[in-house]
Amino acid sequence: MIQILSAKHSDIMQAVDKMFDKFATALQVHRMIERRYHENVGLTAVRTYKRNHWQVFKDMVREQKAAMVAIAEIIGEDGLTAGVNALLWQELQSMTATQLMAFKKVLNDGEKVALMKKQFALYAQEHRQRMKERSAAAKGNIEVVEDFDAARRMVEQAKEIFGIGTTAIAPPVQKLLGPAEHTPSPEPVAASAKEGA
Repeated sequence: MIQILSAKHSDIMQAVDKMFDKFATALQVHRMIERRYHENVGLTAVRTYKRNHWQVFKDMVREQKAAMVAIAEIIGEDGLTAGVNALLWQELQSMTATQLMAFKKVLNDGEKVALMKKQFALYAQEHRQRMKERSAAAKGNIEVVEDFDAARRMVEQAKEIFGIGTTAIAPPVQKLLGPAEHTPSPEPVAASAKEGA
């Protein structure tokens, strides 16, 4: 019945599968279908769908996972890597130059993103450590020293990864209050212009 309704409601099977994946009962799924799709499906139809469609699919996925684990144990990680590389090489033979360039770009972008994720995790860890130090400083009057050089190096690495030109970053300069800077007045310029005329 639910498969028949999928012709009318294209996402009904996905919605039902998601609910079963989250361990919903047949009654909960039945109520969701009535509420969201305004269809009257019997509890027996929901149970039949779960047994004949959802459970069969889950069993198939479980068997595929078990088969992959068994293959990995038999041929080992190196064998799997060699097999994947062989299939990839076979596919690369049929690709055009444009497709190969796009593929290379995707690989490079993936490596950059992976590296950025690692650097961001490192930065987040350093940030958490600094926050702990600051909270400890607030409690016990401990002096906290900012590591500006480490922050500058990290920014430069991020710019290098994404191909942004690196510019020298100088530490913030604290200016002491002193006498006001003298700005040249426009009057002497106007006077010298009159003299030249």
